[in-house]
Amino acid sequence: MNENPSQRGLSSLLRVVKPYAKDLIFRSVVPNEDNRWLFELAFDTHWSAREAYEWARRSLIATPLFLSKCAVHGERISVDRIPYITACPRIELGSDIRISGEIAIKGNSRRSPVLKIGNGVFLGHWTTFAVAERIEVGDFVAIGGNTYIADTEGHSHYNPRQPIWTVPASDEDIEPVIIEDNVQISRDCMILKGVRIGARSVIGAGSVVRSNIPPDSVVMGNPARVIKRMTPPEAEKADSSS
Repeated sequence: MNENPSQRGLSSLLRVVKPYAKDLIFRSVVPNEDNRWLFELAFDTHWSAREAYEWARRSLIATPLFLSKCAVHGERISVDRIPYITACPRIELGSDIRISGEIAIKGNSRRSPVLKIGNGVFLGHWTTFAVAERIEVGDFVAIGGNTYIADTEGHSHYNPRQPIWTVPASDEDIEPVIIEDNVQISRDCMILKGVRIGARSVIGAGSVVRSNIPPDSVVMGNPARVIKRMTPPEAEKADSSS
């Protein structure tokens, strides 16, 4: 297609100006010794504004709204996002709890489920509790993100005449879950019904825990198996003094 004189003139001008424009833009948007202070100021301003927004959302919105749904709660509780809660289970919280990101708490409307969380607990983003009867989390427990903890299989397997997702959990499908003190659960784990995790145990990432874990154990896998037994601090002190 033939260009008219004005188009040819504009194209020629762009060819001349383009290298200088690129150099000007590069000098303007890339930090160097002359303008680095400006970029640092912009970064610090952005960081401060973001932190102020997160603080306001956490302290003025998410935390008080969540605590309003708790039957009992302690002090110094911090919640990043408003949790997703269904069927309004009884929630009991200790003190010094940190909830990072958003968690889900799914109750059972046909029962009176209880979720009890102790002191000094950390819950990672998208930790999910499916509680039909009772789930207890001890003191100083850390639970990694995307972990699923359930005291129920969700739906009964004993009524073949109905779609399984329409059948409520029966008594046989529900067993409480107990997580004792100082347990560390890595991310992407599943803790299933009837499990008791002993104190000071460590659950490896991606583990599926289907049976009880003795105290001072390191477990991992699907199904989770004990791969190491740790020496309790009390035993170490006794050995060193003998």
